[in-house]
Amino acid sequence: MAAAAPRPLFVLAIALCLLALPPYLYLAPLVDGVQEAATRRVARLDQLEGARALLSQRDDLSRRAALFDQALGTHTLLRRGADVAAVQADAEGDIRGALRQAGVTVRALTARSDAGRGAYRRIHLSVAAEGDAVAVTNAVAALDGVRPRLLLRSVHVHADATEPAAAGPSFGRAAHGPAPGEDRPVTLELEIDVYADLAAS
Repeated sequence: MAAAAPRPLFVLAIALCLLALPPYLYLAPLVDGVQEAATRRVARLDQLEGARALLSQRDDLSRRAALFDQALGTHTLLRRGADVAAVQADAEGDIRGALRQAGVTVRALTARSDAGRGAYRRIHLSVAAEGDAVAVTNAVAALDGVRPRLLLRSVHVHADATEPAAAGPSFGRAAHGPAPGEDRPVTLELEIDVYADLAAS
């Protein structure tokens, strides 16, 4: 006896199941891949925006760096010489010249150089000078105008006390100290740094 022909509805149901099965199998991995790609794209866009922000700031940063270099005067800060002794002598000469021009007297000037690496050295100078108040003020301004620059680390000003009058009779202004308009001597103590660039010599 011949087998019965399959029912049309049963065959249609099997066909529909076969058509629906492949999307079910690959749909979930496809969605995951799309989500990962979208996440990577967002991260790359964030990086691109950050790079664009840095590029937009480059000109401003360059301008600020140029202004800072001009204000600090790094190109006028370094002293060039054959060795540390030559740079030290040059700096001492500039200091003495500026103080002399301002009208103060140098009482002491000592210098020492720090051990450094490469071609750069720092030389520290200690200065003691004396003059009236106007001369001392002019001296600080004169030192600030020296080029290459002198870095004033500390400035101390001391007004010398008037000597007490001796016992017994005294005559004239000796009993009352300096006459009006006569300035008492002022002591100026300075700590100064200079920088040597030995490679440029």
